[in-house]
Amino acid sequence: MKRPSILHIGDDDPGTTARDRADALAQLGAEVTRLPPARLRGWAGRIDWQLRARLQIGPAIARTNAAIRSACAERSYDVLWIDKGWMVQPATLRAVRDRAKAVVLFNNDNPWGEHERGLWRLHRGIIPLVDEVMTPKYGVVRPYELAGARRVSIVDFGFAPARHFPSPQPVEPQYDLSFIGTALKDGGGIRPHRTELVLELARRLPGRISLFGHGWKRAVRGHEGLFQVIEDGAWDDLYRTTIWASKVSLSFITKDNWEELSHRAFEITACGGCLLAERASRLEQSFREDVEAVYFSDIAELAAKAAALLADQAGRQRIAAAGLSRAQSSGYDNAARLKEAIARSPVLRPQFPHLSEVEPASPASFTPTHANELS
Repeated sequence: MKRPSILHIGDDDPGTTARDRADALAQLGAEVTRLPPARLRGWAGRIDWQLRARLQIGPAIARTNAAIRSACAERSYDVLWIDKGWMVQPATLRAVRDRAKAVVLFNNDNPWGEHERGLWRLHRGIIPLVDEVMTPKYGVVRPYELAGARRVSIVDFGFAPARHFPSPQPVEPQYDLSFIGTALKDGGGIRPHRTELVLELARRLPGRISLFGHGWKRAVRGHEGLFQVIEDGAWDDLYRTTIWASKVSLSFITKDNWEELSHRAFEITACGGCLLAERASRLEQSFREDVEAVYFSDIAELAAKAAALLADQAGRQRIAAAGLSRAQSSGYDNAARLKEAIARSPVLRPQFPHLSEVEPASPASFTPTHANELS
């Protein structure tokens, strides 16, 4: 049976969920042609970023749209898959629309929130032109419909088995509690920003918090002595091995992005990490509290539960092992998530006629009987 052909327009950089989705589509049997957005380096890249963020113009946008037109001039596709769609101009999509049987816009962010708010004008312009919008957020379904979306469906966050798997051998912990992610001002008027929460946590647990991500050195400037490690971001192998080497891994919900889940929570558990996550109802539905993950609602609960976990090695290992088992056995990987979404989509189901016959070709995964942490 012919494999469905997909032109995937989205980031292909290390650590991006767009790349993970392209990989998952390939696991589901699709022939995926990847077209990452153009990017400039150095000072030219910084100037171009400002043009894109403020005005949605610039060389990278022009080059990306020219590349889309060129790719579609060369051949047609079963599916045109646009991941995020920050840089796709409506005129370009109109010009190539008849070169694909179906056009999908996948966005795991929120065009109506405070997060990266200057980047969404082009995205909002292409909403009425696509056949289906996919999002992990129930909160943006109605705004998408009001913006002219023909169909909006929910696809939950997941993990990438090729990158997110447990250690084949026990690991000597290097970090007590680690957070991998950007230093965002993400409170959304609901709670203090994560930068404030992390700094207060470090005051309560000095020397036990490690940070890996953009912006943290600036965010905690003057308080570096409270932290065990402050480094730039960790991606791919380093992301996974950092989780392996952490006694506890922290996950936040980006409130100003209207998040209901965190993709990091699924990645941490799939890597065999002990998950300490900000409380969210859909996340609580995914991992049982104090059995497969530990949840917190405020700084007092975060500090208390972090201290308790750090003092209880057997408890950490038990929660990590149960979380890993839940992630691996419950269809939380990206290919399973997309397979389920495609099966209920009248837009995509005809393009994947083989899907009911074939299980996702997932990479081999370790299923250890031990937790990552060395006893």
